[in-house]
Amino acid sequence: MQYNYYATVQLSEHFNIQEFRCKCGRVHDTVINPELITKLEKLYSALGCSKIIVTSGYRCPTHDRTVGGNGSGQHTKGNAADIKCYDKSGNVISTKLVACKAQDLGFTGIGNIDSTYTAIHVDVRTGSKWYGDEAVPGGTSGSVTSDYYSYYSIARQTAAHTWSGKVDAEIVSLQEVLRCKGENLAKDGIAGEQTLAACKKYTIEEGDRGDLTRWVQLRLGVVADGIAGPKTMTAIADFQRKNGLGEGYLGGEDWYYIIK
Repeated sequence: MQYNYYATVQLSEHFNIQEFRCKCGRVHDTVINPELITKLEKLYSALGCSKIIVTSGYRCPTHDRTVGGNGSGQHTKGNAADIKCYDKSGNVISTKLVACKAQDLGFTGIGNIDSTYTAIHVDVRTGSKWYGDEAVPGGTSGSVTSDYYSYYSIARQTAAHTWSGKVDAEIVSLQEVLRCKGENLAKDGIAGEQTLAACKKYTIEEGDRGDLTRWVQLRLGVVADGIAGPKTMTAIADFQRKNGLGEGYLGGEDWYYIIK
């Protein structure tokens, strides 16, 4: 659909046409595919967003070429938006997670935009599919994957809690602790397969001390003194009984349940 430059139409619950105006600085109409707005609303809900910022929506051919496009890309057709997604606490949601959910929702064009994994391109192109990643060489010229879950090593079952809007800062702190132990992990706040695999190398037993014990104590609601004393071990046992797990120490599959 085509809208006058000065239009203030509310396209959906969370998106207004003004957010999609071309950033070339000239006055001209804005073209937007309604299917793009429908899918953006679904993404908003699926990720539990507090807001989605559109950093680039419609582009006239001239502006598209100015920013490195060919003048006839998906933005010029009103099919695309570059966005940043924020959780309920105002934190940017990693585009690794956004890409996975966008894939689930049927966006046919998806591509991480930067090495900080904070901005992402999504579109509703027809006749083809593109799953890119501008943070890697060749990530714009063709698809880097057919499945973002595998590409980013994100387990489907462990990602759901982040999409519910839960703060991921706790997972970042866990990754920081594991990095201090020599684990090669990104601090992306994603409790994916790599983070879980690193966790499973460690146990929390009575008498253990350190930052990993402190992290577990914070999750269990006991005094976080970094010492696995009787109260900490009792809290671990209660946690294991509640989740139908083995008792005695925290380790193995327990990590999945304490992270989720």
